[in-house]
Amino acid sequence: MYNKVSKKGCDCEMKYHETLDYSFLLDQNYYIYDHIEEQKTLHIYIKSKPHSCNCPKCGEESNVRHATYQRTIQDTPIHCQQTFLHTNVYKYDCENPDCSCKVFMEDLPFAKASQVRTDSLNSLILGVSMFLSNEGASKVLSFLGVQISNDSIQRLYDRIKFVDDPDVDAVGIDDVAIRKGQSYATAIYDLKDHHLIALLNGRDAGTLKEWLKGHKKIRLVARDRASAYATAINEILPECIQVADRFHLLQNLLGYLKDIFKEEMPPSVYICDGKILDNAPKKVLIEKKPNEEYINSLQYDNTPPKNPDDSERIYDNKKHLLTNKQYVAQAESRKKTAINP
Repeated sequence: MYNKVSKKGCDCEMKYHETLDYSFLLDQNYYIYDHIEEQKTLHIYIKSKPHSCNCPKCGEESNVRHATYQRTIQDTPIHCQQTFLHTNVYKYDCENPDCSCKVFMEDLPFAKASQVRTDSLNSLILGVSMFLSNEGASKVLSFLGVQISNDSIQRLYDRIKFVDDPDVDAVGIDDVAIRKGQSYATAIYDLKDHHLIALLNGRDAGTLKEWLKGHKKIRLVARDRASAYATAINEILPECIQVADRFHLLQNLLGYLKDIFKEEMPPSVYICDGKILDNAPKKVLIEKKPNEEYINSLQYDNTPPKNPDDSERIYDNKKHLLTNKQYVAQAESRKKTAINP
């Protein structure tokens, strides 16, 4: 609920919020003017500092506001509370009479048009769902304070597009498992910012050759140790420099270190009091006795139960009668097996 305050109090509160730096949470052109915290949700109300915007068609700056409307966008959770951003978004009139766009909306740097979640929240959802199923990711995210269905996660995946760059000059190539042991693909990423630019079917030289024919500007390739990739690169780009990526270099280094340790070190090493022993220490068998003091403190009565005639009661839940239905069936089965082995 909102509290009624005077106009003067609102102005002071507005100036106070404008002095705070929320750049770690929002863009530097936006500030928080109010918030409401409920039991499981957090509502943050934000506005933009500049009161002008450039037309997306002609690029001319406009200061004439046409209308104001509010967008509610789900953001990354804070302290596992479902967090919503309530943004006052402005519409502007284009002041260029020759422009075909008469009214345009303000662009939000953290969410695209008609988007109900921020870009950072979508990145979090995709990052979690990479290692889980859509239904499993939906349940895990609900514990973190994110409400999203498995169908919405699938729609996020369907909107992902790989933008190829024909002018790239340094790439990394590696194979990835779509389904381990059954289907594989070739991933190609830009070495400058490490974003994926292509995902080719299979991991043979044929598909890679076709892709390299349209990227003759490549001068450096970081790849794994697959000979198929090396053959394709040498054939299409013979002057290209090929290097091993860091993962496989580290893998080779660890393999060589293991071989060295196996040759130099004995199979078993015994250490006692900070010193390495030449021979294995003798085993000392120590009998561990029960704690009589603790057992006596339990006051446990271990005397056997008795019948009304003062005889010891014996519990036996199995019937030993040979006329029992189970024993008769087993005996008949044994006879049939003996006759027809």
